[in-house]
Amino acid sequence: MNLGLRWDFFGLVGDKYDAQGNFVPGPPAAGARFLIPTRRKSDPLSPSFLGLLQKDGIQLSYTDAYGAGLGTSQKTNFAPRLGFAYQFTPKLVVRGGYGMFYGGFENRGGYPALGYNYPFQFTFSFPSPNSWTPVTYADGQPATLERGFLSIPLSPALVTANGLAFRGIQLDYITPYMQGYNLTTQYEVTPNDTFEIGYVASLGRHIETFPGTNNISQILPPGTDPQSYVPFPDFSRGEPYATTDANSYYHSLQTKYTRRMARGLDMLAAFTWAKTMTDAGDLLSSGNVAGFRAPGIPGFGIQGDYGLASFDIRKAFSLSGTYQLPVGRGRPYLSGAGGIGDAILGGWSMNGILTLDDDQPQTSNCVTAGAAGVGCYALLVPGENRYGGKHNVDQWINPAAFADPPAATAIGQADLAPLGGGATQVIAPGFHRLDWSLFKQFKTSERTHLEFRAEFFNLTNHPNFANPSQTNYKDTAHFGKITATSDSPNDPRQIQFALKLYF
Repeated sequence: MNLGLRWDFFGLVGDKYDAQGNFVPGPPAAGARFLIPTRRKSDPLSPSFLGLLQKDGIQLSYTDAYGAGLGTSQKTNFAPRLGFAYQFTPKLVVRGGYGMFYGGFENRGGYPALGYNYPFQFTFSFPSPNSWTPVTYADGQPATLERGFLSIPLSPALVTANGLAFRGIQLDYITPYMQGYNLTTQYEVTPNDTFEIGYVASLGRHIETFPGTNNISQILPPGTDPQSYVPFPDFSRGEPYATTDANSYYHSLQTKYTRRMARGLDMLAAFTWAKTMTDAGDLLSSGNVAGFRAPGIPGFGIQGDYGLASFDIRKAFSLSGTYQLPVGRGRPYLSGAGGIGDAILGGWSMNGILTLDDDQPQTSNCVTAGAAGVGCYALLVPGENRYGGKHNVDQWINPAAFADPPAATAIGQADLAPLGGGATQVIAPGFHRLDWSLFKQFKTSERTHLEFRAEFFNLTNHPNFANPSQTNYKDTAHFGKITATSDSPNDPRQIQFALKLYF
């Protein structure tokens, strides 16, 4: 939608960010403008809104200087890709590659859309003064079902502007892109068995994220009203604002063993040791990792929350395969069996999938905030084991390992200690699961056969626990308690039998 508030040279809502995502402060009056397309100049605006724009140093402009929208598009994106494969010996092959891949908007929903801004969307409220007095509209008439919207004023000129939200998208929106590269070697152990080991990585640049608008730009002691310390104190703070300032990286060692079907057995085993770091926060599904603490604080910005990604899984192992039991017609044992003997003992096969993964990270917030208007992450106590103590579902993490940071004592102090420690301090219990099945085929005619299957999901009935839900480390009796499983709802062992006719 064609609406926004921007600096003349960068961004929206008077907030500037450097290449590292750190806030660059500046006086709002130096160029903050509220833009409305010229074709909407006839739309009435509230005197209250106009007055507050002037009071907060925001210039109102009707313009079509930016075409149909309020953003500039990149038209020269270049995405080179290169790959190679070289056979060193008849049994050893090396492969590698590099490529750039451009993306687009992230998962955001409708709320950050510019069309949600005033004057394109606004809210009127007509609350009843008490539980027995009928609700009345602005014209003094009672609200009844048959009157519907007849008495509700839909004019933006009647809006009281105090606290209105500014939502925005970065004017010079940079197309997000990934750089992916890998180097892998494959070795043939036997004609049926191969082993691979490789380095696989990807770097995310200019990832879309949401630092928010109208953020405070200095540390404030607890109890201070943050609204008095934002660029535009008469408007809402912390509303959605999309920028392309975030980065990420993924580095991994990946190994794989493959056995093609031989002697009744095929198998695939894979192990990955990886790490994913980012300062990009998804507006709708941030997982167990909290949002930005202080995106408007100089020297901190979104980079201050650079940590493990919410989907980071450090170690992952999987094993799958199929095994034909060596009994029955055409197999090593009882190959001459027929009739009832082969029907009972012969032709059985089984397969399974074993998954052994680390789980995802979690951030513990401060119990008592160290500063007003910003977030706060708990400090880790030196010498204390984060997973000490019971280390079970009743107390997965150690309350003695976490502490509040020192509180801010002065407005605008240079010491950023009240923001706390780093993000993603702990990891949830791992994910372990075994699925297994047993099956057999019965010949029913020349062209048909019947298959019997017995399938066992979560064969060992192993619970996979989620992150702790009790995060108040001052409540030592309940802190670190796990109250849910990660494979919701509970995923107990499931057994099912099936018959399938092939014709």
